[in-house]
Amino acid sequence: MQNIYPLFERNRILKKEHLWSLRDYSFAHLQMEYRSFGDGILDGCEPMVRGEELVIGEGMVKHGGFIYLVTEELTVPYEPTGELAVLKLRMGEDRQPGDFIRYHLEPFLDGDTEKKEDELELCRFKLRHGSRLRDRYKDFDDMVTEYDTVDVTEADWGGPGGRTLPPAVTGYFARLVLEEDGSSPEDISFAYLCLGLQRAVPERVLEHYIRNRLAGMGAVWSGTEPEDGGADPRRNRRLFDGLARILDGIRGHRIRGQERKGDRHRIWID
Repeated sequence: MQNIYPLFERNRILKKEHLWSLRDYSFAHLQMEYRSFGDGILDGCEPMVRGEELVIGEGMVKHGGFIYLVTEELTVPYEPTGELAVLKLRMGEDRQPGDFIRYHLEPFLDGDTEKKEDELELCRFKLRHGSRLRDRYKDFDDMVTEYDTVDVTEADWGGPGGRTLPPAVTGYFARLVLEEDGSSPEDISFAYLCLGLQRAVPERVLEHYIRNRLAGMGAVWSGTEPEDGGADPRRNRRLFDGLARILDGIRGHRIRGQERKGDRHRIWID
């Protein structure tokens, strides 16, 4: 085993081995750093509203073991329909025999929450005619307001061990926790963890915190594992609801029922 570090100096011949070493090092470094992460967004790719377009920021996405680099903003036009719209990324590759493989990303809006194997979700929303789409929230529950609000809670983020909640959700929760006088040392430690990580919080850590914290409040949380043993399509929402119930308890409100019903929505009027 050896690692070749090319020396680019004047009057030296650039050899193909030099280029190979640069290629192998740059790709291997990313693959090794995120090899334990599940498929999904790894960093950035934050959806933002800019006029009549949705803008996807720079970032990294993992799919099928390959890490796609989003090195420039991507834009998608949107319009009010009153119906659910899901902002997705479609991954693909084009093979050029003997030359290269081109990996590409395509953002698009879709009315279906189901995703194909080569797709992942960035956000969703329902925009009514005459309303403005917003990406800033007034409180934690506002993140899942049904109409006229960018909902990132169902975004496909990859964390250590698999899918997990977006940092936008855990980071906002953490900032709200630090503003509350009723936060326990456990809450504050968890908030520091959320804000200190430069990536998504692993799902196992979220589950452990939510289950134990709610148990300390005298409540029960069922977790994200469905009874049939299959994939839970509502796992992100269950994690979000668990955090929302903890925030209610910190604020001294009545703890919500064992499972918050997903059909309770708020409509904010500006």
